[in-house]
Formats: sequence, C-alpha cells, structure tokens
Amino acid sequence: MNKLAKGAIAGAAGLVLLLGGAGTFAFWNSTAAVTGGTISAGNLVVTDDGAAGVWTDQNGATVNLSTYKIVPGDTLTYTDTLLVTAVGQNLEATLGLTSNAIHTPASPTAADTALVGYLTANTTVDLAANDPAISGTSPNYTITAGASGITDVPVVVTVTVPFPYGTAGSNNDAKLGTAVLDDMAVNLSQIQ
Repeated sequence: MNKLAKGAIAGAAGLVLLLGGAGTFAFWNSTAAVTGGTISAGNLVVTDDGAAGVWTDQNGATVNLSTYKIVPGDTLTYTDTLLVTAVGQNLEATLGLTSNAIHTPASPTAADTALVGYLTANTTVDLAANDPAISGTSPNYTITAGASGITDVPVVVTVTVPFPYGTAGSNNDAKLGTAVLDDMAVNLSQIQ
C-alpha cells in the first residue's frame, strides 16, 4: 500500500475515534426554576334581574297588552331591568338591543298593516345604566371592565311604542288592527 492510502486510512480511523468519544467531552449546563401560577378566565354575561318587565301607558298606568286597545295619542312603554357582569383586565364589550321587531300577524289584514306602519315609525328602544364602567349613548353602550370588573350592574331597558295623532280620520285605516311585538334580545359582545 502506498503512503497516501495508509495516511488516509489512519486519518479516517482517528476521526472515527474522535467522533466516538464525543460523548465523553464535558459540556456546560445549568437550569433555573421558573415560578408557575394559575390562569383564571374572566366573565361576560347579561341576565334578567328576575322581576317581570312592566308595560305602562302615557299616564303611568300599568297595562296588560293582551287586553289593552291602543288608540291614536297613546304611548305604551315597556320597562325591564337586566344585570351586566364583566370581569377581565382588558375586557371591553358593547351592549345593545336587537331591532324592535313589530310586525303583522301571520295573515295580516289591511288594518294590521296600517297599525304596524304607525307603530314602527316612532318606536324607540333605550338602555340606561348608571355606572362609570358603562359609557356611550343609546342604543349602544361600551362596557370597560377595568381591573376590578363589574358585577350585576343594573341596566334599564325601555321600549316606547307611540301611536301618534294624525289629522282627523287619518288613522282610520288602523282601526281593529293587530301588531305583534317580538321578544327583543339584549346583546353583550366582547370587542377586546
């Protein structure tokens, strides 16, 4: 064998020995403990306060919608209180109402359609809250929970359904009409 081949074999054998012994070299290593903790989620909820909402007329008298007959000049107002809870360091949410769906019955008459037209033209839905964490204007509010959050903050929902006066005889087409007021939902949605 020539010297070059013998040198190559010897070099390869030396490299194999070095690689085989690599596990015996000392590598520095160190560890440190990192403190763990508990992560807790916040909360965002709107609930009914348990008391039934109340319908009143323009004189403040309580009315039963199933027996009350509205006439031009009447204004019916529904008031209910809901409770808002918002807990979370950076939690922001909006509070608003779905549309006030006043519509005709399933098989509407001309009077039903006319009455719905008069009522929907002026119906308003309002939210009122007296807490610094709830800001904005009706019908949509912004809730900023802050570090301590808010729990069971009362929010008053008011639906006002006026049947306006018209000129003499102008509302006659709504006589004996029926309008259906759907349930409305208060929507509390996180924005941050």
